[in-house]
Amino acid sequence: MMVTLTIEAPDGTPDHVSAEGRTHDEAKATAEALVPEGFKILVIRTSDSLDPQP
Repeated sequence: MMVTLTIEAPDGTPDHVSAEGRTHDEAKATAEALVPEGFKILVIRTSDSLDPQP
């Protein structure tokens, strides 16, 4: 399972972080741990494959 988060910096600049895990919850927790302090999570995307592109 792959989780990709669209995040926003305090100045409004968008960015992405991705993480994989055996379950959705594991991948999401790993991705959330990569979000820098002060950034906001805007969108959570999931994929069963390791390639998050459609």
